[in-house]
Amino acid sequence: MKIVICIKLDLEGCIALNYLLKNIESHDFSVILSDKFSAIERQIKQSSDFIFYERDLLVHQIFPLIEKSYGQDLSAQYLTFNQMKTKYNIPVVVSEDINSKKWEKYIKDSTPDIILSIRNDFIFKQNIIDIPKLGIYNVHPGSLPEYRGVYAPFRTMFNSENKAGCTLHKVDQGIDTGPIYDIKTMPVDYSKSVLWHMCQLYPLGIDLIKGLLLKYESSKNIETFPQDESKRNYYTFPTSEEFDTFSNNGYKLINNQEYIQILEKFRP
Repeated sequence: MKIVICIKLDLEGCIALNYLLKNIESHDFSVILSDKFSAIERQIKQSSDFIFYERDLLVHQIFPLIEKSYGQDLSAQYLTFNQMKTKYNIPVVVSEDINSKKWEKYIKDSTPDIILSIRNDFIFKQNIIDIPKLGIYNVHPGSLPEYRGVYAPFRTMFNSENKAGCTLHKVDQGIDTGPIYDIKTMPVDYSKSVLWHMCQLYPLGIDLIKGLLLKYESSKNIETFPQDESKRNYYTFPTSEEFDTFSNNGYKLINNQEYIQILEKFRP
């Protein structure tokens, strides 16, 4: 099966891609990385600091240092994007606008059977949705339809939930509105950070993708179910005040010790 993976150029995206390539074999993969942040994400200090650790520091300093230090040693639990490109011999490119004519042609030329969207910044337009014969499936780090939108793990903790969900759903023209394949959940650990929860949630979505692909391979009927619109909520980016409330409640966006423990997994 030919699969195009659309995934974000950051820490959570890197961990998800590592997990995907290790656990889903015998497919023809190509990877399109998204590197897009909205202006509001950079304007709010807490969000900007979060981006620094999950993306800026990692991509510009830590990943190049890892690649320089360990060379061709690809035995670490987690590999950088460039290391995965080498190990799995797959194309890995960065897109500035997935819906442009340029990237529409690129995807068409890849002739994908399916597109997997995992922590992807772009909202697919119909010209891209129509390309893969099996459609586009998205991994959303929140239970749908209760946690549509952005920062779902943050919102889950902000709302004092006992469980955090990860949803695999088919993409339609809405935002997080498509029919659901399945949802996996995990307990919320309030001693852990938002980043820690995000790094745990995406592998749950990869497990769902594995089951989806196995059903396609065995020609089984893929059953999805519509979202219950009576339960829908849509969340935008948290305000500075909401970040302050979150912190005042004793919760953390990032824990330095957890961050170091994650980075240690990139060491052979």
